[in-house]
Amino acid sequence: MIPSRRWAFDIIRGSGMPYHIFCHSMMVRRVSVIIAYMLIKAGRNLDIRLIDRAALLHDICKMDSIDTGNNHALMGRQLMEKLGYPRLGEIIGQHVVLESLRLNETMVVNYADKRVMHDRVVTLSQRFVDLMDRYGKDDGKAEMILALYKQATEEESIITEMAGLDPLWLNNLNLIPGDYPLYGGYGFLRKD
Repeated sequence: MIPSRRWAFDIIRGSGMPYHIFCHSMMVRRVSVIIAYMLIKAGRNLDIRLIDRAALLHDICKMDSIDTGNNHALMGRQLMEKLGYPRLGEIIGQHVVLESLRLNETMVVNYADKRVMHDRVVTLSQRFVDLMDRYGKDDGKAEMILALYKQATEEESIITEMAGLDPLWLNNLNLIPGDYPLYGGYGFLRKD
């Protein structure tokens, strides 16, 4: 069972998600859907609607985790399970760390998130240099970021080979004006 996009936006609005996280999520959604489309065209069996919703909601608990220090991916998984969407929760729960390198909806959203820094598509190395600068302050965190980078490069290799995609081509998505008008315009998060 997959919720509607309207339901996802209602959850986002109700969570009080800051605009910058919403913009990040919208770009992760765009990258995820493009990758999924290319993989489906290449013969892979993926649920593009599930990918769309998971990408939109992948950071639904990001602000709560900043306040509590808890794992926002796990919190998002638990929230979706509580709301009756365990498959959506499974994808959200793995958007930071994948449990396996199996090409599926989870890998697509995980990889897309690794390619979006704030609301711009960047290379994996650009994204991980930024992550290291912001979060790699101690040896443990730096080691974890390097392990995630290694995993992301493996994901990129799998996805790009299967989709016949040049990973740098995704940077072209920065040239397309936002699709926010399709979802209520820039005023989407306004209270009125």
